[in-house]
Amino acid sequence: MFQIPLATSASLISRDGFWKSVSIYHNRPHIVNRKIAVADQVLLCEVDFNAENRLNITDVLTIHALAYEVQRLEKVDKESISQDFLANLLNTYDKSVKLCERNIDVLDNTDTGVYLSVRIILPRTQKCSRSIELIILDKNNDYITFLSCCIDKCKLNPLPPFPYRIELTRENFMRITLNNFEDADTSSAEWLFDSLFKKLINWTELTDGGNIIQSLTRVPLEEYCNLYNNLKEKYGEPLRKIWFEKTKTDPQKFIFEDIAIATYLICLWLEEYKTKAKSFVNFVDCGCGNGLLVYILNREGFEGCGIDLRRRNIWDLFLNNANLEVGIVGSDSKFPNATWLIGNHSDELTPWLPIIASKSSPLTNYFVLPCCPFDFSGKKYIRKNTNLSQYADYLEYIKHISDTCGFETTIDKLRIPSTKRTCLIGLRKNDGSKNIQGVCEQTEDFIKSKFDSSYCNFKTRSSVEKVRNCTQIDKSVREKIVREVVNCLLANESYIIRNDGTKWNKGGSIPLNELSKLLKEELSHLKNECGGLQTLLRNYRYVFKLEEAKVKLREPCRLEETARYKEKPCWFYRFHPDSCLYEKEICGYSHVE
Repeated sequence: MFQIPLATSASLISRDGFWKSVSIYHNRPHIVNRKIAVADQVLLCEVDFNAENRLNITDVLTIHALAYEVQRLEKVDKESISQDFLANLLNTYDKSVKLCERNIDVLDNTDTGVYLSVRIILPRTQKCSRSIELIILDKNNDYITFLSCCIDKCKLNPLPPFPYRIELTRENFMRITLNNFEDADTSSAEWLFDSLFKKLINWTELTDGGNIIQSLTRVPLEEYCNLYNNLKEKYGEPLRKIWFEKTKTDPQKFIFEDIAIATYLICLWLEEYKTKAKSFVNFVDCGCGNGLLVYILNREGFEGCGIDLRRRNIWDLFLNNANLEVGIVGSDSKFPNATWLIGNHSDELTPWLPIIASKSSPLTNYFVLPCCPFDFSGKKYIRKNTNLSQYADYLEYIKHISDTCGFETTIDKLRIPSTKRTCLIGLRKNDGSKNIQGVCEQTEDFIKSKFDSSYCNFKTRSSVEKVRNCTQIDKSVREKIVREVVNCLLANESYIIRNDGTKWNKGGSIPLNELSKLLKEELSHLKNECGGLQTLLRNYRYVFKLEEAKVKLREPCRLEETARYKEKPCWFYRFHPDSCLYEKEICGYSHVE
C-alpha cells in the first residue's frame, strides 16, 4: 500500500519540522482546503495492539470498512461516534486492542505511539456533503494517513475521496504517496500536489511551531456551520444584488463578513443562555457603520440597536427592520439596559469598550473585534512588547484592560474575509454581590491608578468627514493610475466594429480586488484616501463603468444622448490607442488635441 509517490520534497526535512507541519494540517485543514468550513474533532485515541499481532494498521483500516461502520450509525454526530466506533473497525483483526482517549496537546507533544483521529467535516457549500474523516498518525514510523467517506452519497466529498499518506522517508524527505495510479490522475491529486504539498513544505520552516490562535473555540462548530449557511442563503444573495449600487463597496467582503459575525454572536448567545437568549440579550453596536450586523441580529429576533456618528445611505434599505440611531458613544457613555456591547472594528472606542461595559451594569458583557490599534487618548497605540507584532501586543493590552475591569476574558478567532479577525469576549458572571455603583467606582479607580490624565482626554471623531476623495492627489499621479487601469483592461482584447470596418478595443472587465493587486505599487498614493482605487475610478466615470465590484471601460456617449459635455475634451480621442469610437460629429465630447 501507498507505494506510488505523488510529490517529494527537494530538500531534507527534519523530523520535528515534519510533525510540526502535518500537525498544523491535522488541526486546521480549513486554512488550505477552501471546501471545508469546520473540522469538528470528535475522537482522538491512542491505539495499543496485541504484541503478537503484526498487522499494519493501514491494512486494517480501509475506506470500505470506514463507510460500513458509518452506515451502521443511527445518527452521525459527536455523541454517536465513541470508542466503540473505532473498536468495531479494529476488533475483527485484534479483539484485544486497547484504545485510550487523548487530547490534541498530548498528540502534539509526544514522539511515539499510534493514534486514530476521527472528525466530522462540515463543508463550506451545500454542494458538498458532510464527511467523516479517519486519520492514522503513526509517530513510530513517521507517517499520517487520511481516509474519508461522504455521509450524503448524492453530494461531493470536500476531501480527496481516496486514501493518501504524508510521510517522512528514511532519507528525511517529505512525500505524499497514494495507493494506485488511477487516484493520481484526478483533480484531488492535483490539489494535493499543487496546494497542500507546498503548504506543508512552508510549514516545516515555521519557527513558532504554528502556534496560531484556534478559531471558533467559543461556539459549537456544527451549529455555527449550519446557521451560517442558513443566514448566507437568507440574506446573502438578496443583499448582494443591491449592495454595490447603494454603497459602492465590495459586497463579497462586507455582506459575508457581517453574516459570519452575526452567526458567531448568535451561537455564542445561544450557548451562553440556551433558549432564554432572545429574551435576555439586549445589545448595543457601538459605531455600527453600515448597520448590516444590527439588521441581521434584529431580523433574527434579538433586541438591540446600532449607534454611529453618521447616517449611511445603506440604512435606507433597513428601514423598519433595524434599530439604527445617529449618536455619539464616548468614554462617559453608559448603557444600563444593555446585556451586550458590540465593537465591530470600533477603532478609537476599542480600549473603552470593556470600561463602558463595566460601568453600564453588572449584567453587561462585551464583544470587540479590534482593527486599527488605538489607545485611550484616541491616538495610535504604541507597542510595548517588541517580541510580539503590534497587533498581537494590542490584543494583550485590551485583554489586560478587560481582566482589570473584572471580566472573564476569552480571545477567539472568527472565520471572516479580513486580516483582522481575532475577537475578545468579556463575560461578567453576576453573583449578586456587585451593584452598578460598585462597578463604576472600581472602574474609576482602575483608570486613575493605571493611566495619567492625558489618557482620559478622549475625543470622539467629528461627525463631518475630512475630504479624502482622491481629488487632492497630484494630477500626474491620478492620470498615471488611470492609464495603468486602462492598459490592464485593454489587455483582455474585445472589439467593436465601427461603421467603416475598423476595430475599437473595448477591453474586458476586472474585479476591483484583482486590479488592486496588479497596481499595488501605484496605489500606495491612495492609502489615505476613502475608498482608494474605487473612489478614483468613480471620479473618472466618463472613462470607467463600475458594476458589482468590477470595472470596465465605458463607451463614449453620443451627441444625440446628451449635449452637455460637448465643450469638454474627449478622453478616448486623446488617449485611447484606437482613438474615439465615434466620429467628432457623433461623439458627445469635443475632439480637440
